[in-house]
Order: sequence, then structure tokens, then C-alpha cells
Amino acid sequence: MITHTGTLHRLLFPSLLWRMPGRKVFLTFDDGPHPSATPAVLDALQRHGVRGTFFLTGRNIPGNEELVRRIVREGHAIGIHAFNHSRLLAFSRARTREEILRTAELIRGITGTAPRTFRPPFGFFSWNTIAAAKELGMLLVMWSCLTGDFRNRDPRVSAAAALSRLGRGSILVFHDNDLTAARIGEVLDLTIPGIAAKGFECGVIR
Repeated sequence: MITHTGTLHRLLFPSLLWRMPGRKVFLTFDDGPHPSATPAVLDALQRHGVRGTFFLTGRNIPGNEELVRRIVREGHAIGIHAFNHSRLLAFSRARTREEILRTAELIRGITGTAPRTFRPPFGFFSWNTIAAAKELGMLLVMWSCLTGDFRNRDPRVSAAAALSRLGRGSILVFHDNDLTAARIGEVLDLTIPGIAAKGFECGVIR
């Protein structure tokens, strides 16, 4: 099993998306939909007039269908973050396929369209993960910067982490979950103006 860290992994696995082409940067959000964190993210994105990409966890969708609709209605992109948020997924090609398909069907039932992007839970992947994504025609999306917003720390620290590693095509990871619900809006209010000040625009990954 392989984790996301290390420049070497980015060289060894070029089929995974670590950075996007072009000058835009990409705000991505893992673990939602969450009843309070996801609205905080959506409100912040709306305040600043930018769009993001939400990698949804299937088990969190029931009961939060309206949030999924709002994500799409406001022009954001949706990807899959498996059905269960488990590192063990990387050990099984069959289970990875099953969890991607199960989540895709939930999202299709709400939005009418199934996502074509997948980010493995915790960024853990293996050859099983890569094979399953390829069989299903999914783009396996990683990142260039993990902002650390899930840690219990000052929002300014997460914003500074994101901005310090900003570059062409950067993919930034934030989270809409229990750990970030109280501060994710502030993190984004600090980060997004900093992105603009550096001359970058935000895009979505579809």
C-alpha cells in the first residue's frame, strides 16, 4: 500500500493526477457532504465567487441529498471519495470497484450524472486502486498540497500552508467534516484572497 507523500511517488505513478495543467489552482474538499461543514464551504466559495471540487463519501450522502444538489446547482464539481472512508480499501480491487460504483449510483440518482473522478480515502492507494479506477474509466485524483485543515489549529496556519505551496495547477486539499466544521469557512476566507493576490484563478476538476 502506498500513501500520497513523497515526490518519488509522483514520478513513479504519472497516471495519477497530482497537478493540473495550466495556471489555475484547484480547491478540493474531502469527506462530505456534512450538514454544517459543507454549507460553510459553499457559503465561503459563494462569497468569493469561486468554484471547487467536492470528493463525496457515499455513506454521508443519505440525509444530505439537498447539499449534493446545491453543490451541482452552484457550479461546483463532484468526485467520489469511496463509500466508506477506510484505508483498507487499497487492499482490494473488487472492494474499490464496489465502493466507487455504489457511490456513483447514489450521486447519479440525485444529480442525473455519475462523477468520473476518484480520490482514495486518506490518499492511500495500491495497484488494486489504480486497476479498479482504470477499469471504471475513473481519473484518480491526488494533490499537490495537503493543507492540514483537519488538525486542531489556527485557521491562519492552514491558509499559510496552502499559499506557501501554491503554483501553476496546484491541487489543494481541504475537508468538510466534523474536524473542520467550526473553522473551514474562516480558512477559506483567508486562503482565497491570497490565491487571487498571487495572480491565480480557481478551477474545477471533472
